[in-house]
Amino acid sequence: MGPHIIEYILTKERAEAGGIRPNARFTQDRDKGVLRDYLAEHGYSLPHHNDYAYSGYDRGHMAPNADFNDTYENALMTFFIANIWPQTPNVNRSSWLRTENETRRLASVYSFVRVIIIVDEFSDGMVGNMVIPSSFKRQVYDLYTGDLIYEIVVYQ
Repeated sequence: MGPHIIEYILTKERAEAGGIRPNARFTQDRDKGVLRDYLAEHGYSLPHHNDYAYSGYDRGHMAPNADFNDTYENALMTFFIANIWPQTPNVNRSSWLRTENETRRLASVYSFVRVIIIVDEFSDGMVGNMVIPSSFKRQVYDLYTGDLIYEIVVYQ
């Protein structure tokens, strides 16, 4: 029900951007309903914003808002319901946040980094119709050399 692999290039400019955080709810139709309709045709559905209410889990961005806050439009796209997984508050606001900050620091040092985020291990728990991940993996590569410069797994 969520993204299993996300890959993007983070530039120094975006990593150091001022910080636009839209006052937006996570929505199913940020892409005008294309993914929602595709999933429905195949018997699947996207989670809902309210699935997380009183669940004890945060809506954890996989492509973080702070990596795409150079423009309002880019920042807004990170608030797409297909960009999140349930994360415990400690993971979302502390452990995973540290990995995001380190990634931005590396982008500032290397100018361009390739970021890969992998979610492929799950618990038996559910939030709405989403299985809760048991871990989140982040890999950061120097875009010029292809060398792996940072790798971490955060368990919840």
